Amino acid sequence: MGGGSATGPRPRSRGPGGTPPRILAIRLQVTEPEGLWSRPFSLAHPDLHLDLIDRLEVGRGLTLIEVRIQGGDAGDWGAEIRALPNVVDVEVISAEEESGLYRVIYRGDPFISLLRTLKLLRHFPIPIQRGMETWTVVGPEPKVHRLLEKLESQATGVRVESVRRSPLSPGASSLTPRQHEILRRALAEGYFDVPRRISLTELAPRIGVAISTLSVTLAVIEKKILEPYT
Repeated sequence: MGGGSATGPRPRSRGPGGTPPRILAIRLQVTEPEGLWSRPFSLAHPDLHLDLIDRLEVGRGLTLIEVRIQGGDAGDWGAEIRALPNVVDVEVISAEEESGLYRVIYRGDPFISLLRTLKLLRHFPIPIQRGMETWTVVGPEPKVHRLLEKLESQATGVRVESVRRSPLSPGASSLTPRQHEILRRALAEGYFDVPRRISLTELAPRIGVAISTLSVTLAVIEKKILEPYT
C-alpha cells in the first residue's frame, strides 16, 4: 500500500511545558486498504451506508463482524459479499427493502494488529461509505499521535476531522448505577479488550439481558463517556 498523508488538525504528543499527556478524542476518515472486502463493495455501491456494529477475532487470522447495510434498495447482499476477496462466510441475519444485517467472516485486516499494538479502541458503530471508514478513537495523546503516524505509512489516505483534549472523561460520572454495573461486567469479560475476548451475543446472557437491550445500553454508555470529547 502506498503511504498517505493526514490532513486536518494534528494533536501534540505532549502538553505545553512538558505536562503529562492528556486524554484525546479524535475523529478521522481512513481509506480502507486493498483486500478488505468492504472497500470494493462500498465503492461499487456508493449510495449504500455500511455501519460496522461489532467485531470479534475468531482465530486463524479470521475476523467476525456484524454490519448493517442501508440505503436505496438494500435487498439481500449476502451472495455478492460472499464472492468478494478474503470473505470466508456470510450469514444473513435480516434483509429488508432498505436495510440488512449481516455477519461476515473474513481474513486480512491490517487495522486490527495496529490497534492491538497501540492498545486503542475505535468507537462503534464505524460508518463505511465509498471505501472510507470514519473512526472515533479516545486514548492517551501520545498513543493517538502514534496511531496517526502508523496510518499515514499504511493507509492510502487519512483525514483528521476533529481533535478534542481533556484530562479525564467527565461523562462517566453521569452513568446510572445499572450502567456502571454493565460497564464493569463488560470490562471484566473482555468486551473492550484489544482484541475483543467476547462478543455482544455471548456477553448478553452472562449479564442477563437481551442482546438488543445490551446493545442499546452499551451505546448509551459509550455516548455519555465520549460526548465531552466530540
